[in-house]
Order: sequence, then structure tokens, then C-alpha cells
Amino acid sequence: MILVADSGSTNTDWIILDQGKTTLSFKTKGFNPYFTTSEEVYGEIKSQTPKEIDINAITNIYFYGAGCSSEKMNKIIQNGLNQYFTNSVIEVNHDLLAAARALFLTESGIAIILGTGANTCIYNGKEITENIPSLGFILGDEGGGDYMGKLFITDFLYGNLPDDISNDFLKSYKLSNDELLHKVYKEPYPNRFLASFTEFILSHSSNTHINDIIKKTFRDLFKIHICKYKDYNSQKIRVTGSVGYHFKKQLFEVASEYNLKIDLIEKNPISRLAQFHILDS
Repeated sequence: MILVADSGSTNTDWIILDQGKTTLSFKTKGFNPYFTTSEEVYGEIKSQTPKEIDINAITNIYFYGAGCSSEKMNKIIQNGLNQYFTNSVIEVNHDLLAAARALFLTESGIAIILGTGANTCIYNGKEITENIPSLGFILGDEGGGDYMGKLFITDFLYGNLPDDISNDFLKSYKLSNDELLHKVYKEPYPNRFLASFTEFILSHSSNTHINDIIKKTFRDLFKIHICKYKDYNSQKIRVTGSVGYHFKKQLFEVASEYNLKIDLIEKNPISRLAQFHILDS
């Protein structure tokens, strides 16, 4: 039995493969090693793994996660998983490789993650050959939900939003300016907090000002990342993640501004990632 996991900063999707077939899937919270510990990984896995799973029968685990970009970071996840899955060989990779494998399988192109955060790469059908770093929610993540939320909250705090949008926001969230700043600067997981406002943004996307925020989020993605890749205009471009999926209208429109076409948006890549491992087994 093989266990495959695709983890963003907010959620992790898990799927079990037995003799080349999917037998079970489940969810846990996301595990980004920059924001979590091995003990937290172990505790969440222990409490959320379905009891009907025989963990001793799982021979291999392929974990792909946001923030899993170095041996040091990967060890945080691996050590947490090892405490629970004691009989499994565990391989930890970056979620960007998961996105590329899920979106392209053995084809090549530009893979884009647009979820809580954002990341991009060139994939040659086997491995990532080029990656412009995303820099995380403070310095980068252009295109991600946290970036979109940051633009929105900044406009709110500066008083730049239309009055009806500001009033609806206050009514919906009941957060003062000081409370907003405290959650961003003092509380855990500020990236998730900022990305949580994408639901409100989506519900008001017909408003011109809000639509401009959405499009700026994607224009910055193309300007800072996609257009920096060599021969970007001759590559297939595919996207995974909830922000790419829910804001596909604006994403398609911005792509067309750069004379580019996105030929696939996959909200949740875990099924196609499982397909990659079936083909690879």
C-alpha cells in the first residue's frame, strides 16, 4: 500500500493506493514546516487518520508539502510522520513538484500553484528545471490567496475601499483595525488569516475596485514570475489550487493580456498526483 499526500499551508489531502487503485482518501490540516513542528504533525496524523487504515501495511509514503524545499525543512515533516508510520519508507518533496507531476504527468510546461500561497516552475516531464522563488507571504506569493488578502486588507486599513464594501466587511467580520493588525503580526499562521478573506473577495468580485484587486494579484504573478521564464510564451501553462480555480475568470483575462493561454485549471491535484504514482509504479 502507498500513501500519497499533497499539503498546502491550510489543508492536506491524503490518498491510499493499493495495487494501483485508489482505496481511501481523507483530509488533515496543512503542514508547512515553517509554521509547524514534528510534534504537531504527529498529533494531527494520529487523531485524523481513519481508524480503518492498517498503518503497518503502508510500505511507502510520498509527502509533498508547501515549504518542503530543503533537507532541514523536510526533516520536520519526516520526523513527525515517522513517529506514527513506523514501518513506512517516507519521501518528502516540495508541493511544487506535486503540482507539476499532477498537472503534466510526463508532459512539460509551466506549473503554477495558486492556493493560500503561490509558486511556479518549469517542468520537463520528469523534474523541475527552473523555479523563480515565491518568497512567502511577507515578501512575495504574488498570485496567492494571502497576497490577494494582503492587498484587500491594506486597502481597507487605508480607507481606500468603497464605503459599501467596507461596511459589509465590518459587518461580516467584526474586526477592528487593531485586531486585524494583531492577527497579522502577533498570531500564528498570518498567511492563512490573510488568505481567508478570498471568500469575501470572491463574493464581491463584481465590484470594480475588488475586481481590480483580483486582477492586480494575477498581473503581479505574470509580471514577476511567468514572464521571467525563458520561452514562457511557447510553454503550456497549467494551474492548480483553490484561488486559481475560484478566480479563473480574472485569471484567464489577465493571461490573455499577456497573450498567454491556460489550458488546465485543477482545483485539487491529489487524484492526478495519484495517477502519476500509479504510472510510476
